[in-house]
Amino acid sequence: MNSNSCNLELRNKWKYLLLLLGFWCHGILAQEKMPLQQLKKQANYWIQKANDSSDQNNNEALVYAKKALAISRQIPNDTLLSQVYNTLANAYQHKTLLDSAIVFHKQALQLRQKINSPLEIGDSYNNLGICSEFLGDLKTALTYYFKALSMYERQGSPSKQAMVLTNIGIVYKEQKSYAKALNYYKKANVIYTSINDDFGKTATYGNMGSVLLNLKQYEKSIHYSAKAFEGYQALGFKNYLPYPVSNMAMALDSLGNYSQAETKFKEAILGHKETGNAYEVANVLNAYAKSLLKQKRYTESIQQSNEALVYIEKTNAEKLKVAQLQNLSKAYAGLNKFDKAYWFSQQYNAIKDTLFEKEKAKAVFELETKYQTAKKDALLIKSKNQLAERERRIKEKNKLFYFASGMAFLLGLIGFLVYQQQRLKNKQIIKENELKQALIKIENQNNLQQQRLAISKDLHDNIGAQLTFIISSLDNLKYFDFTKEKLYSKFDAIGTFTRSTITDLRDTIWAMNKEHITFEDLKIRTTNFIEAARTSLIGITFSFTHPPQSEEICFNALMGIDVYRIIQEAVNNAVKHAKATQISVRFENKNNQLEITIHDNGTGFDTTIIEAGNGMLSMKKRAREIGATLQLTSSDTGTRVQLCLPEQ
Repeated sequence: MNSNSCNLELRNKWKYLLLLLGFWCHGILAQEKMPLQQLKKQANYWIQKANDSSDQNNNEALVYAKKALAISRQIPNDTLLSQVYNTLANAYQHKTLLDSAIVFHKQALQLRQKINSPLEIGDSYNNLGICSEFLGDLKTALTYYFKALSMYERQGSPSKQAMVLTNIGIVYKEQKSYAKALNYYKKANVIYTSINDDFGKTATYGNMGSVLLNLKQYEKSIHYSAKAFEGYQALGFKNYLPYPVSNMAMALDSLGNYSQAETKFKEAILGHKETGNAYEVANVLNAYAKSLLKQKRYTESIQQSNEALVYIEKTNAEKLKVAQLQNLSKAYAGLNKFDKAYWFSQQYNAIKDTLFEKEKAKAVFELETKYQTAKKDALLIKSKNQLAERERRIKEKNKLFYFASGMAFLLGLIGFLVYQQQRLKNKQIIKENELKQALIKIENQNNLQQQRLAISKDLHDNIGAQLTFIISSLDNLKYFDFTKEKLYSKFDAIGTFTRSTITDLRDTIWAMNKEHITFEDLKIRTTNFIEAARTSLIGITFSFTHPPQSEEICFNALMGIDVYRIIQEAVNNAVKHAKATQISVRFENKNNQLEITIHDNGTGFDTTIIEAGNGMLSMKKRAREIGATLQLTSSDTGTRVQLCLPEQ
C-alpha cells in the first residue's frame, strides 16, 4: 500500500466519522427521554419477535435479538438483559455459530447468578451443555448438564429434569456408554410418565429402543420401539414414525426374523420417502441391503444398494456412500463376480481414506471460523458495553455535558485515526521486510541452483569420462586375444576403475543433496575415506586429526565437494606415486578459517616437473574456484599439500 492510498483512506475515514459525530450530536439535542416502561415494552417485543423467528428464519431472529439488546442496554434491569443475552445466544445457536452462542449464554448465566434465579440458571447451564455437545466437547457438556439438573431438582421442575436427563443420556450414548445412557433415558421416562407428558414419554421410548440395539437386547428394543411408534401415531407426529420402525427392523434382523424385518425395512423406507428425508431413506436402504447379504440374496441386495445411491447423491452423505460400496463389494463377491467385487472394494477403500481427511480439514476450518467469529463478537460486545455505559452516563447530565462529551469523543476519534495511521505504516514496513526476505530467499535459491549446475558439470566431465573409458575398455576386449592371466588382470583393472567411479558418483550425489555442507559433514566424509583407505591398503599408516567441533564453519555444496576432491587427490597421489608408509590429514580452525594439511613421508618429487600433471592442475583449479590458496612443498623426506580456505 503506497502513501497516497493510505492518506486517501484516512481522509475518507475522517469525513465519515465527522459526519457520524454530527448526526450523533444532533440526535442528542433532539432526543427526549423515553420512559423506561416504554423501552422495556419495546425490548420485550423484539425478544418475542426473535423467538418466533428462530425456527423459520435464523437471520431475522439474530437481527431482532440485536435490536432488543440495543434497547435493553438503556434500561438498568439485569433480568431483562439476561433474557436478551439468552435470546441472542439462541439465535447464534440456531445458526450453528456455537462459540458466539457460548459467549452470550455465559453472560446470561452471570446475570442470572447475580439476581439468584435458579430456574433460569439451570436453563443457561443446559444451553451451554447443548453447545458443548455439538462442538464435540462431551466432558464439558456433561458438567453443564449435571449443574442444570441440580438447579432443576432444587426448584422442583420435573419437566426440565426429564429434559436434561435425556440430554445426559444422549451424551453417554455418543461416548458409547450405552448402559449409562439407558439408565438416564429410563429416569427421564419415569418423570415424563408421572407428569403425563405424552411427547416426552414417547421420545424417551424411542431413545431406549435405539440404545438397546447397541446393547444387543433386541427383544426389549422392539418392545420400546413399538411403544414409541404407538405414541407418535397417537400424537399425529407422522414425521417421527419411520424412526422406531427402522429400529424394529434392525432388531428383528439381528434376531434372524428376516421376513418380519423385511416388512419393517420397507415400511420405514416408505415412511422416510413420504416425509422427503433422503438421508434416512439411504440409511435404511443400506441396512436393508446388509440384511439381504446375510440371507445370501445378493441380487436383491445389489438392487437396494443401487437405489440407496440415488438418495445418497441427493444428500452428499459420504459416510452412507462408504456403507453402500461395502455392501456392493460383498454382494458381487457372493455372486462370484470378483472383478466387480474388487472394483467396489477399491472404491470403498478410497472413499473411506479420503473421508477422514475431509472431515478433519472441515473440522479444522469450522473451528477456525468459529474462533474468529467468537473473537469478533467478543470485541463487539466489549465495545458495545463501553458505549452503552458511556451513553447512560451522558443521559444523566445536561446538554452542556453532552457537548463536552462530544469533544471527548472527537479527541478519541483523533487518537484512533493516529493509531490507524501508525498501524498502516507498520503494515507497510512489514510488507517491505517480507519482500526483502523473499528476495533474499530467491537469491539463495539461485545460488544453490548455480552450485548444483556446477556440480552437475563436474559430474558430467569427471564421471562421464570415466564411464566412457570403462565402456571403451570393455569394447576393446573383443579385438585382442588375451591369455587367461592377462584377461583377469584386465578385468581387475576395469573393476578397480569402476569402483573408483562409483565412489566419485556417490560423493557427488552426497554434495548435490545438501544445501549446505557443515564442518561435521566434511569431517565424517573424510573419516570414511581415510578408513576405507586404511582397510584396503596394507603397509601404509593413516592418521586424521581435527578440532573437536567447529559449528561456525559451513560451506556451500560446490565448495564442500571441491575441498573433499582436493583431499582425495592429495591422498591418492601419496598412495600411487610417493611410496609413502605414513600419510596424515589434519584440519585446523584458525579464526574461523579452515586450514587442511595432507602430509606423507614418501620420496617426494620435483614440483617444477610434476606440477603440470592433470592431478595437480585439477587441485589448483578447484582451489581457485572456491577462493582458496593451495601450497605444495616436496622434498626427499616427503610431500606437504596445504589448503587454506577463506574465512567463513
